[in-house]
Amino acid sequence: MTTPFDDPSRLPVRDIMCIDCKSFFASTEAVRRGESPLAAKIAVLSRAESNGGLILAASPDTKRDYGVKLGTRRFELRPDMDIELAAPHMRDYIELNYRINQIFRQFTDDQHWFVYSIDEAFIDVTHSHKLFGSNAAIADQIQQRVFNETGIVTTIGMGPNPLLAKLALDNAAKQRAPWRATWTYADVPRTVWQLARLTDFWSIGHQTAVKLEQMGIHSVYDLAHTDRRRLKRRFGVLGDALYFHSWGIDYSDLTKRYLPRAANKGYGNSQVLMRDYTTRTDIETVLFEIADQVATRLRQHNVLGEVVGIQVGFATPDEHHRHGWSAQTKIDPTNTTNDLIRAVQYLFEKKWRGNALRNLGVRVNRISHPSTFQLSLFDDVERHAADLRLAHTIDQIRRRYGYGAIVRGYSKKAAGTAIDRAKLVGGHQA
Repeated sequence: MTTPFDDPSRLPVRDIMCIDCKSFFASTEAVRRGESPLAAKIAVLSRAESNGGLILAASPDTKRDYGVKLGTRRFELRPDMDIELAAPHMRDYIELNYRINQIFRQFTDDQHWFVYSIDEAFIDVTHSHKLFGSNAAIADQIQQRVFNETGIVTTIGMGPNPLLAKLALDNAAKQRAPWRATWTYADVPRTVWQLARLTDFWSIGHQTAVKLEQMGIHSVYDLAHTDRRRLKRRFGVLGDALYFHSWGIDYSDLTKRYLPRAANKGYGNSQVLMRDYTTRTDIETVLFEIADQVATRLRQHNVLGEVVGIQVGFATPDEHHRHGWSAQTKIDPTNTTNDLIRAVQYLFEKKWRGNALRNLGVRVNRISHPSTFQLSLFDDVERHAADLRLAHTIDQIRRRYGYGAIVRGYSKKAAGTAIDRAKLVGGHQA
C-alpha cells in the first residue's frame, strides 16, 4: 500500500507555531484582580442578569474542578461551586489581543503572521532562526515576553505545517507546563492517529463526524487507512483534504490568504438567545431585527443581495436528533430592510414546526454592485425611491449616534434584543 509518506520530498516542511492565550478572557480578568491566571477560579459570564447567560471562558482550575467550559449556561452552575463570576470587558480583550500580537510580530514578518481568533495566532519562523535561535528558543522568548508584559500565559504548538502545529497545541501543549509541544510527521502514528474522537481533530465537526461514522470510519486512524477515492466520492474535494489531514499533511501557506470572490461574499448576523423562544411573534421579532442589521451592512457597502437565508438552532434536539435547520430563497437584488424582512418571514413560516429556538441567524449571498434597479410593473417608483432615502437617512443617524438611536417599533416588544445588543461589543458587554 502506498502512503503520502512514501516520498518525503513532497511533504511541506516549515517551522510553524500556533500560539494560544490560555483561557484568555478569564486570564485577563484574573490579571485585572491581581490573581495568577493559572490559580484563579474565575468564569466570564455573558448576560449575568439572565439565567440562560453563557460562560465565555473559564480559568484552568474552574474547568478542572467543576467541568465549567465555554457554552455552559448560568443555570448549570451550582451554589457549591467556588467560582468568581466576571462580566466580560470586550474592549479590554481586543486591546490586549493587539498588544500581544505586536509581540508575535517581532519574531517574523507580517506575511508570515496570521491572526486566527481573538486568542490564537499562527506565525511562521522558518527564516527567523539566525536572529532568535531554535524553535524552542523562540517559543520560550515569546512566552516570557507575553507573560512579563501582560501577565497572560501562552501555550504553543509547533509543527512543519499549520495543521500539525494546531493539533499539537490543542492536544498536548495546553495540557501541562511548559505549555509547549511539537508534533512532526514521524509522530503521526502515536499522536494524530491516537486521538480519541473524530471531533478532537481540527476541521472535523459533528456533522462530518456523523457522516464518517456512517461509512464505518470511527477514528483518525481509520480515516488515514480508508481508500482516498472512497472519501472523494462521498465528500468531494473535502474528502481529499480529510485524507491528507489524517496523515498530518497540510499544504496551507500563511502568505497566501484566501480572498473570496465577490460572487461568494456574503453578509450575515446571528445571535444566541438568552431564553427559549417559542412563539412565532417573538421569533420573527428577532429575525426582523437581524434582517435590519444585515440590510444596514449591505447599504454601508453599497451592494445588493440576491439570496436570503436563515438559520435556526433548537433549544433541544428534535425527534430526529437534529439541532436546527437552514433555508434560503432567491429574490430580486436588493438592500432594503423591508425586502429582506419579507423573505425572512416567508422562509420561517414555511419551515418552522414549533420547535423552541435558541439560535437565530440571517445571511444574504450572491452580492452585486447596483447599476440599475429592476422594478416590476406593480412597484411604485416614487415610493421605492422614498423608501431608499429613508433607509439611508436612518443609516446616517445610526452611524453618528449608534444603532440604538433609531429602531423599528417591533424592537420595543419584550422579545426584541436589538436595543440591548446595540450597547455591546462583539455581542458582549464592552
